[in-house]
Amino acid sequence: MAEVGRFKRFLEKTGYVLDCIVLAALFIVAVGVLVQTLQKDIPRIHLHKALAIGFAAFFLLFLIPRVRKNTRWMMKFNHEFTHLVFALLFFRKIYRFKVDDKDSHVSYSGGWFGYLPITVSPYCVPLLTLALLPWRFTTDNKLYLYVITILIGFSFAFHVCCWISQLRLYQTDITGPGTVKSLLTIVSFQIINFCLILLTPSSGVLEALKRVFWLFPRDFVLHVISVLS
Repeated sequence: MAEVGRFKRFLEKTGYVLDCIVLAALFIVAVGVLVQTLQKDIPRIHLHKALAIGFAAFFLLFLIPRVRKNTRWMMKFNHEFTHLVFALLFFRKIYRFKVDDKDSHVSYSGGWFGYLPITVSPYCVPLLTLALLPWRFTTDNKLYLYVITILIGFSFAFHVCCWISQLRLYQTDITGPGTVKSLLTIVSFQIINFCLILLTPSSGVLEALKRVFWLFPRDFVLHVISVLS
């Protein structure tokens, strides 16, 4: 039995190391995408005025005490709701959803797959921002698009404030899947989120998605292969 236990622990450690290697590769590709995004959009920085206005407006409103207090509750709700959404996406059964000043949590059934994305999703996925992106398809009106872009910047600032204020290395959300795995996942997706949001005003949603998830990663990988060869 002791040998079986040691073998099981060996397999678990090996699996963890392999996961970290894959996630480290994802992080490197994400950095490559970030470099290409900045090269593409820095010359067009004037197109990001609406994003900057929305981003700055959130932090200005956060200085108001009543707004700050309610925003902190909304951050807790957003955190637990994101857990809930991803638990549903991975076909978990939801037992309890609770958000208040003293105790906030989501209880759901276990499963053989999806533990990492469910656990770290609040630190990786800006749900409000992603919900706003499709609204850019509804019209070509410049004023409307300007307002939507301001709201995208505002919601992304909310997401950034959420994960910065909630991320703690001792939290079970981080230690449960493994600290290194969690941090590699979070940082990689934050880079991807930033690139997607930055490219959207100047390129449009579809082109931004195409560049972030296909063209830029492909170009980066091909560049690395050419350098190594």
